[in-house]
Amino acid sequence: MTLKVEVGPEDLEGIIDATYKDLSKRLNVPGFRKGKVPRGVIDVHVGAENVRMEAIRNGLPVLYLMAVRDSGILPVCDPELNVLEKEGDGDNLVFEARVDVKPEVAVSDYKGIEIEKPETIVSEEDVQKALDEARDRFATLEVIEGRPVEEGDFVLVDYKVFADGEPLEGSSGTDRMIQVGAGEFLPEFDEQLVGARKGDILDIVTTFPPDYGARELAGKPGTFRTMVKEIKKKVLPPLDDAMAREMSRFETLEELKGDLRSQIENIKRLTCERLVRESVVKALADRTFVDVPESMTGHQVEREIDEFAQELGERGITLDEYLEAMKGTRYELEKAIKDRVEDNLKAELILDAVAAAEDIEISDDEAEGYVRQRAEAVKQDPDRAIEEARREGRIPVLKANLRIARAVDFLAENAVFEGGEPVGESGLIHVEPDLEAEEQAAGGEGEKALVDLGAHEAGETGEAEEAGAEPERAGDIEEQEAETGPVGESVSKEESEQE
Repeated sequence: MTLKVEVGPEDLEGIIDATYKDLSKRLNVPGFRKGKVPRGVIDVHVGAENVRMEAIRNGLPVLYLMAVRDSGILPVCDPELNVLEKEGDGDNLVFEARVDVKPEVAVSDYKGIEIEKPETIVSEEDVQKALDEARDRFATLEVIEGRPVEEGDFVLVDYKVFADGEPLEGSSGTDRMIQVGAGEFLPEFDEQLVGARKGDILDIVTTFPPDYGARELAGKPGTFRTMVKEIKKKVLPPLDDAMAREMSRFETLEELKGDLRSQIENIKRLTCERLVRESVVKALADRTFVDVPESMTGHQVEREIDEFAQELGERGITLDEYLEAMKGTRYELEKAIKDRVEDNLKAELILDAVAAAEDIEISDDEAEGYVRQRAEAVKQDPDRAIEEARREGRIPVLKANLRIARAVDFLAENAVFEGGEPVGESGLIHVEPDLEAEEQAAGGEGEKALVDLGAHEAGETGEAEEAGAEPERAGDIEEQEAETGPVGESVSKEESEQE
């Protein structure tokens, strides 16, 4: 929109006075100390009209903010200011400000939104799956003789890496344990082990990830000359009371099952609350038109791209190199981020409109009470936490976030499940959600948007552990794989030390 503003001499007087004082401190005039140069002398040296123009130039941002306050508009970007020289009366100043403003959002029929009811019943299959997962972590590895590698086996290998037919110095691995089918080392590496036998030497061809630590190899094929040293299979412990005692604080298997059921119930409850809130906001957003100004998204998109480029740079990769390896373009990256940013802003504007329609407001006391509650939960001094929040200017931001969260609560409480059951009477949600958890769930920067481009995170570099003595825990091997990451940037202890 364009805001046209006319400023009278009385409003300009203070700005002009400040300009004269500033010039008095900066001008070198013989016979006068800096800061003591009179107006008349300044007019002689600079010109009264020039002083007025500088005052206008310096004071325009302040005059604009005064006009914004008086008009009640809510700008969402920096303005384009333009002085209208030929307009105005006498000594009056007339200028216009072109600026995008917070769009007006009309929300209707936001009570009684119908959503699908999430699954909340804990089945025996759920409990058995959790039990199997717990049991799997206490599995041991047993050496296999006389048969080739099969899906699910753990294979102990040594390897040497070649690129373009030449061996890569320092890029070798010794006693690396690979679980076939887990896909936790390098793409398709473990699949090519199927059918191999102990003592076999085979060339495994795979492609280095685009964000591989060695830039000259990122996104390129490599050959791993691999020797199969040993084949092992996972052996699960018997499902009995002894196993329950070993893996938990419970004496019997039934007690362990009961505890697992309680944990699953809690997880499903939290998941249900999240899904209800997400569903009701999405349903309202899908049927509400919001024209999100380009200026609201542009800066945020650029900021997220810059942050992502910086993260890549810390790994020794440029953004262009990454996009080339991913066979993507900067336009696709920007669009993926922009779509997500627009969706988030649209939801926020809609929720703000709901809060306004329902007179939902958060007081300073409520916001500070929230800070106190969070501080006490982590055993911090609540008074100090509140004082820090005030000093750092976080209270207004917290109030805005709590107001949005309360609007979501309102929508959820007044929604209905398919079939007509009121959500608020179902006992499946409670008010005042964990704001920090919601922010983390809704967050995500440039890399989140890159999911659409097929991006994935590289694991942290870690040393490959040697295989331990029997009986080994299969769960220990899986933890090792999780620590060393899927990329295999540290292909050996030797290479890791060199790095």
